[in-house]
Amino acid sequence: MKLKHLIFFSIVILLSSCKSKDNSTETSIILDEASVTAFAMQLEQSVVNGNPDFFNNAFDKSYLKTLIRDNSIVNSSLDAEFGQNFFENNFHLGDEAVNLIENGGDFKFVRYYLNEEDSSHHIVLRSYNDFTLNFYDCIVDTLGGQAVIKDAFIYNTGCNFSDNIRENILLNVLYKTNPEGITSILSEIRSLNEKNKNKDAQELLTTHARALGDLNCYWQLYIANLYKNCTKKNFIDSLNTLESKGVDIRLILLHRLLFNLNEGLTVANNETINKLIDYTGDDPIYLLIFGKTNYYAKNYVDALNCYETASQYLPPLWDLWYGKLECYHVLHDEESFNSCLTSGGNYYGMTEEELLNLKNKSFKEQSELRADFLPKE
Repeated sequence: MKLKHLIFFSIVILLSSCKSKDNSTETSIILDEASVTAFAMQLEQSVVNGNPDFFNNAFDKSYLKTLIRDNSIVNSSLDAEFGQNFFENNFHLGDEAVNLIENGGDFKFVRYYLNEEDSSHHIVLRSYNDFTLNFYDCIVDTLGGQAVIKDAFIYNTGCNFSDNIRENILLNVLYKTNPEGITSILSEIRSLNEKNKNKDAQELLTTHARALGDLNCYWQLYIANLYKNCTKKNFIDSLNTLESKGVDIRLILLHRLLFNLNEGLTVANNETINKLIDYTGDDPIYLLIFGKTNYYAKNYVDALNCYETASQYLPPLWDLWYGKLECYHVLHDEESFNSCLTSGGNYYGMTEEELLNLKNKSFKEQSELRADFLPKE
């Protein structure tokens, strides 16, 4: 009898052990290019499918908390409910990405690379809307056997995601506890910007550089006001000097790209795009950007060639469709214009009357149409 019991329990233990190993095999991953790329593709697809949760929950929150606790005010606030709320409010990147797509934008995984210095795995994600780009260079690791994002460098803020979180919590706490301090200066600067008093705003930024200079938002405000106050000739030179002041080159390149785009500076933007590709990896969205740069430079055939090539790799974005229409219109290619108009109209669900109005009106009057017509599911 005892032998039977022993055999029975031995079998139970053996089966339990096997089951545990099987579950471990099913749920745990080993980080390599294939597994990290699969994780990145899942992030992209979930956003494209209109589900923000996977991206929202893809971060190692415990690790991020350890990074931001180096600030005493932030550290203390995390022990209170309001601090926890401030912390959680940062994890809506999935919602932001889904919203971009719903408003005619795009979100894409564009690059995997292994950082040889520390053997960390990186993925670069890109968002696009209305000829504005942003990139997220994410460090991927594992937590509980699953891939997670440990931290990310965000191009349009010029700092890490953890730095953004720390600063957001800090400023929110200071707004509550010390409204007369640096937050009042920031509020005044933003108020001046809203009133287009950019010269006054720039003077405040310069005067309070010591108090505000450690904030990530300082450089965003500084560059925005620099653009408003500088002559076009001096803006790039002034922008380039910021690298020596500690501003990340990726943020500088992104602003340089947008400036060259709006000014139709094709040679300069070709150079800037090539430099950005070294960091982000190649991305067909650059063809759309370069096409618009050529359009502003009145190189309509070159612009159209960029759009045509980009359309082979990008979803049917409104900006891409409308860019082709602009070129066909200027080039007096009525046949191609009508064909493009009809195909795009079908995709955006536009009526014949709406298409006729689009055709007959000046293209300068059509910029607001973009938000009114969303892709059919």
